[in-house]
Amino acid sequence: MKYRYIYLLMIGLFAMACNKEWEEELFEKDVSFVNNGVVPVYAKYRATGGAVTLKVPVVLSGSTTNTEEIQVTLDMDNDTLQTLNFERFRNRQDLYFLQLPQANYSFSSNTATIPGNSNVGYFDLNLKMENLDMYYKYLLPVKLVSTSKYSVSPRRWYKKSLMQIIPFNDYSGRYSVPGEVKRTGGDDPALSTPYRNAWVVDEKTVFFYAGVIEEEAYDRLKYKLLARFNEDGTITLTATDPAIKFSQNSGTYTIEKKKDEVQPYLERTITTMNLNYEYEDVTNPAFPLRYRFTGAMVLDRARNTQIPDEDQQVIINNDVF
Repeated sequence: MKYRYIYLLMIGLFAMACNKEWEEELFEKDVSFVNNGVVPVYAKYRATGGAVTLKVPVVLSGSTTNTEEIQVTLDMDNDTLQTLNFERFRNRQDLYFLQLPQANYSFSSNTATIPGNSNVGYFDLNLKMENLDMYYKYLLPVKLVSTSKYSVSPRRWYKKSLMQIIPFNDYSGRYSVPGEVKRTGGDDPALSTPYRNAWVVDEKTVFFYAGVIEEEAYDRLKYKLLARFNEDGTITLTATDPAIKFSQNSGTYTIEKKKDEVQPYLERTITTMNLNYEYEDVTNPAFPLRYRFTGAMVLDRARNTQIPDEDQQVIINNDVF
């Protein structure tokens, strides 16, 4: 009898273990942004009046497929932006994120639908690029406030999306810099910087900071250079502040396109700027130092040709945009 009892008990435990528990919900269902917290959002620059529509995804968590239509509502989250700026930058207010001006965005609706038989829904974000000076960093802070079923994620960052809006054009991105900066009329060794970010001005123009000026320096605006890519293969450089006594000696560019050798569906575009220019470091206005940059700046960008949406084709690596 003892062995029979143990045998029956083992059969019962085995039967319980064979229940189809994967058909039941194993977690608590709630709704959150797919890209939550501070997240870069890249949008292809279009001329004045042109709008770009991006999809902002939200997801219903859980182990089972959703069977009902769910309405999700968002709202602005201004308080988080203020807190983020202070916690990240403290007294460096020149580095603070600015809230994206209302004239530069709109949502087609502040309500998104997660359809039945899906766990994902989308808000349509419409962006306009005019009057954005990328010397500043623009953030669009939003939060989920309600759903028609289940609940908004209780986790702080999962229900918030602080979208840093970064326009890009064919020439913007993180350039490697094999070129060198040398003080004119001196015997100092040449200076170099491993990279230089070039930010959008318009469809044919980017800006970057001269020489080896630190990109988060207090006075970086003095050294802002505009680079316009002309149809004849030349580059026109312009300084925004006459105090640095900028002069351009030469400027050309080349563009090479080729398939990636390992992943042939990736198309690589290599843009090379060959520049020669001079400027003055006026950190101490009483003793300005004149420098000359000579050499190349190289942008290597990959594009996934399998993705139909142009705005989503560019592969962003190491802040390349």
